[in-house]
Amino acid sequence: MKITRIRTTPLAVPFHETHVTWTGAYQAKSTLLIEVFTDQGIVGLGEAPGIPLPEIIQMVVHEFEEYLIGADPFAINAIHERCLASQPEVGLAAMTWDRFRNLANAALAGIDMALWDIVGKATRRPLHQLLGGALRDRISMYAWIHRKDTAAMVADALDFKARGFNVFYLKIGIGRSRDRRDLAALREALGEEVLIRGDANGAWTATQAIQEIRELEPFRLDWVEQPVTEEDFDGFENVARAVATPLCIDQGAYTNVLAHEALRRRLADVICSDVHRIGGIAPFREMAAMARHAHMQVCRHAGPEFGISATAHLHVIATIPNLAPGNQTYATTIADDIVNEPTADFRKDCLAVPDAPGIGVTLNYDKVAKYAGMYREMRKGSYRLVAPQ
Repeated sequence: MKITRIRTTPLAVPFHETHVTWTGAYQAKSTLLIEVFTDQGIVGLGEAPGIPLPEIIQMVVHEFEEYLIGADPFAINAIHERCLASQPEVGLAAMTWDRFRNLANAALAGIDMALWDIVGKATRRPLHQLLGGALRDRISMYAWIHRKDTAAMVADALDFKARGFNVFYLKIGIGRSRDRRDLAALREALGEEVLIRGDANGAWTATQAIQEIRELEPFRLDWVEQPVTEEDFDGFENVARAVATPLCIDQGAYTNVLAHEALRRRLADVICSDVHRIGGIAPFREMAAMARHAHMQVCRHAGPEFGISATAHLHVIATIPNLAPGNQTYATTIADDIVNEPTADFRKDCLAVPDAPGIGVTLNYDKVAKYAGMYREMRKGSYRLVAPQ
């Protein structure tokens, strides 16, 4: 079997409601659909969340295309290494893609996903079986509480709790008094038994983080995710030594080199990452193994993604022994999807691990066309950043 061509399509799908972080508020999310075609008619599906823009990731995917065309799709490791060792065609002597890991990782992860999908379809095996087999048949997920009016947040949280969710997640760092007000209301409404997590997305300096997290201690957060910027390992360490609340590192561990450093320095209690951030399925599992040896849990991070990535991650994290409860998903936040299979079919707070060959999803090409059009409109300004809240 040989790879014959690659097709990429930038897409955007709206959120159910405005998505608020400390950086602003968003109406839609974008991704890059990757289709890898073979001479035997098998097509592998991959996805690369469009951060900062799908066209940038699209460019990198097609930079890697020469290392895929004519290659055996089963040779995933060799393809991965050849791509990383290659040089961007911009005249940068001795500057391989290994020097631009954030972009290379996003593109490689989408390609990697499509190649594993081909292997699974060709062997008629679900992805998790190709990785050694699932350790669980259902994955515990979180309930994402969007930031808005406090009463509406409480109503959303109580609805999730009634459906069986036990782990609740919200963005913090939006405003000191607002964070305290909303967390106090959520803790009072939900009770003491549930887990509440706050994600600051690097909103604070180390000094601010220490002060803010200490002020939030009465609300007994399960952990605070990425309190400082991703490059501030010293600041992260200062926060970790100064607060009682557990910490989770996310953006600060986007390569396995950085993950190893975070583990070595015991910066956090949990690593939150995903296949896209770390550069593929094998690197993600390597990171999880490192965390296990350090007696730390791994939580699946969710970037802006659709059903291909969401389903692929279920396969992958089903094989991770040290998986935390309450893994992340965008499945409850988007208004539609591009796959035919349901990706938010919750049983209480769990999603089932698929058993169809490969990733186990098929494309709805009418929706692909629709949301490719929406992305074009978004680039014109129809779905740009809206006013911060």
